[in-house]
Amino acid sequence: MTVTPLYTADEIDAEIAQAKLDLAAARKALSTQITTGGTDRRIQREQVKSLQDHLGWLQQQRAGLQIGYGAQSHVGRPAR
Repeated sequence: MTVTPLYTADEIDAEIAQAKLDLAAARKALSTQITTGGTDRRIQREQVKSLQDHLGWLQQQRAGLQIGYGAQSHVGRPAR
């Protein structure tokens, strides 16, 4: 039984690029206050954490596409 990937490699790369931009914008916004339409708001650290978690998930999806899902083994001698 094969696993049908949710995204293609190109879609994941595009998502990662956008998530990186969003993360950079959120980090910059932590030190500044945003005023839009007369309301003030700040980006909070929870949003940065959720963006970092999303980037980690996207990386797992990309690794799954490249090397496959499931248990992986490393062949070689252990370090002494």
